Amino acid sequence: MNKKYKYLSKNFILFGISSFGPKIIAFLMVPLYTNCLSTADYGIGDIVSTSANLVLPIVILCIESAILRFCFDKEYESDEVISSGLFVCLKGMVLCAICTIIIGILPFFKINTSYLVAFYLMVLSTGLYNVLTNYARGIDKVQYMVEMSLITTIASCVLNVVLLVVLKCGLNGYLIANYLGTFMAVAWGSVRLKIHKHIKFNKVNKTTVKELQKFGFPLIFNKIGWWINSSSDRYIVTWILGATANGIYTVSYKIPTMLTACSDIFTQAWQLSAIKDFDPEDSDHFVADMYEAYNGFLVLCCSMLIILTIPFAHILYAKSFFVAWKYVPPLMISFVFGGLAGFLGSIFTAVKDTKIFSYSTMIGAVVNTILNFVLVSYIGVMGAAVATLVSNIVIWLVRLQRSKRYIHIRVNFLKHTIMYILLVVQFIVCLGGFTIVPVIIQLIILVALITANRKLIINIMRKGKIMLAKYLHR
Repeated sequence: MNKKYKYLSKNFILFGISSFGPKIIAFLMVPLYTNCLSTADYGIGDIVSTSANLVLPIVILCIESAILRFCFDKEYESDEVISSGLFVCLKGMVLCAICTIIIGILPFFKINTSYLVAFYLMVLSTGLYNVLTNYARGIDKVQYMVEMSLITTIASCVLNVVLLVVLKCGLNGYLIANYLGTFMAVAWGSVRLKIHKHIKFNKVNKTTVKELQKFGFPLIFNKIGWWINSSSDRYIVTWILGATANGIYTVSYKIPTMLTACSDIFTQAWQLSAIKDFDPEDSDHFVADMYEAYNGFLVLCCSMLIILTIPFAHILYAKSFFVAWKYVPPLMISFVFGGLAGFLGSIFTAVKDTKIFSYSTMIGAVVNTILNFVLVSYIGVMGAAVATLVSNIVIWLVRLQRSKRYIHIRVNFLKHTIMYILLVVQFIVCLGGFTIVPVIIQLIILVALITANRKLIINIMRKGKIMLAKYLHR
C-alpha cells in the first residue's frame, strides 16, 4: 500500500512541476494578451488553436495514448512501440499537410494563409510533443516530460513578450509564439530521450501498428467529444453573437484554468498508478480513498475560486474583458465533473476499454451542442457556460455507471451530491456581485464544504506532519 502512495506521490510532484507551473505562467500572461490583442483578434487566435486541437486526434489517431499504455505492457518492446507509433503519427501529418494546402488553394474557403500555416504548424508541433511526452511517461522517464513542459512554457512566454510587446506583431506574433515554443520543447525532448537510438524502421511492426490503432481509434471520438464540450461553444457563440463575444467568453476560461491545472496534475499521475496497480476488487480501498480525496479537493478549490472570481477578474481582465467574470463560476463547476470523469477514465485505460471514452463523451457532446444552440440564443454567453456544465455532468454519470463493471468504488455519493448542489447555489449567489451579503453566504457554503471534508483535511494535515518530521530528522 505504501508503495502505491509513494509511486503516486512521486508522479504527482513531477506532474505538478510539469503542469502547475506552466498553467500559472499562462494565467499570468492573460493581462498581456488582453492589452496587446483586441477582443476580435483574441477570438480568432482561439479559433485557430481550438481547430488545431480538434483535428490533431484525427490526424494521429490518438496514437500518443496508445504509446503510453503499450509501453507498460511487458509483451511489447518500447522501441517497437515508439517506432510504430511515430510512423502512424508522421503518416497522418503528411496527409494533413496535403489537405491544408488544398484548402489554401481552393478559392471558396477564403481563409487567411497565415492562419492556415499557423494551424498546420500547431498540429505538427503538438502531435510530436504529445508522442514524445507520452513515450517518456510510458518508459518511466517522467522527468524528461517535465523538462519539455517547462521549456515550451518559458519559450512561449518569452516569444510572446518579444513578438507582442517589442515587435508589435499582433495576432500573427501570438500564433508564432505558441507553435515555435512547442517545437523547441520537441527538439529538447528528442535529445534528452536519445530518440534517434530508439526509432528504427525495422522496428515498425505491422501487428503492433494495428494494435496501437485499435486502442487509439475509439479515443478519437473521445477527444472530439471533449473538444465539443470545451470548444464548440466558442464557434456557436461566434456564429450567434460575434467574435467579440467569443473573445470575452474565451477569457472567462482563464480563471478556471487554475482548477484545471490541479486536476490535470492528479489525473496524469493517477493514470500511471491506475494502469500499474489496478485491482478490480479494490481490496485495500486505494481507488476509493483516492476518489474521495480528489473529489473533496476539487470541490473545495472550486468553492474558494468562485468566491475570489471578481477580485481575480479585476486584476487579470482589461476593462473591455471584465464582464467575463460572470461566466467563470459555471465553468469552474463543470471542470470539477470533468476532473472526476478523467479519474474514472483512467480505470478504463487500465482495462483497455477505450470504447467507453467515445460513448460517454459523444453523449455529452450531443447534449452540449443542443443546449448551446438553445441557451446561447436565449441567455447569451451564459448559455454556453451552462451547457458545458450540464454536458460534463452527463459524461461523469455515464462513466460512473460503466465503471461498476470493472470496480466497485465504495464512497458516500449522497454526501457528494449535497456538495455539488451547494456549489450550484454558490454560483447563483455569486452573480449578485462582490458585496457583503453574497460574500457572507458564499463563505457559509465554504465552511459547510470544509466541515463535510474535515476527515480528509485532518488526514492530509496528519500525513503532512509525518512527512515534515521525517524530512527534519534526516
